Amino acid sequence: MMPTRRVSGVRPPIEDVPHAPPSRWRALVVLGAVVLVAAGAGAWLLLRPDPCRGTNFTSANFGYCLTVPEGWTAEPARFGSSVELDQFAVPSQGATVIVEAVDLQQGDDLGGFADFVRQKDVTAGLKPGPGTRTEIDGVAAQVWDITIASDAGTAYQLREVVVVKDQVGWRITLNDVADTFDEHAAPFQEMLRSWRFR
Repeated sequence: MMPTRRVSGVRPPIEDVPHAPPSRWRALVVLGAVVLVAAGAGAWLLLRPDPCRGTNFTSANFGYCLTVPEGWTAEPARFGSSVELDQFAVPSQGATVIVEAVDLQQGDDLGGFADFVRQKDVTAGLKPGPGTRTEIDGVAAQVWDITIASDAGTAYQLREVVVVKDQVGWRITLNDVADTFDEHAAPFQEMLRSWRFR
């Protein structure tokens, strides 16, 4: 096979077509979108409604706030050297409300947490009454009462309220002598109605 011979001649010029520069409008649109998102996020943070507006107590230990009833006090309750809970009390009377919160395992729900708290009551020698459903700040909760008598013959009554929100289990307990329990149960219920998660 013979090689092909090329005829020398004038070659066509190679055209180098310059690319069009990117549109400045594209950069302006992207920049404008970023500014709008940042402004919207800032406005939401500044203008969002404060869930604690109208309450008179915000917990330093846990993520909630509420309205403490008139005549009641709010103070920390220390158990040992490392456990600090929230306590509300009626001065010079036996009524106290203790609030505690614990982190739960992934997937734990209200039913499981309520069973856990009821079992703790049983282990402590208490006999929980039947549980009923209620709500705290729009979140499903359970409540039950316990009546016990001391060796001296004084009758005490407890009301346990448990709720689960964002993988945190909340236990809110009213403790009182049985004679004044109904009197203090009404302000306790008002506290629960004013409860707001933060």
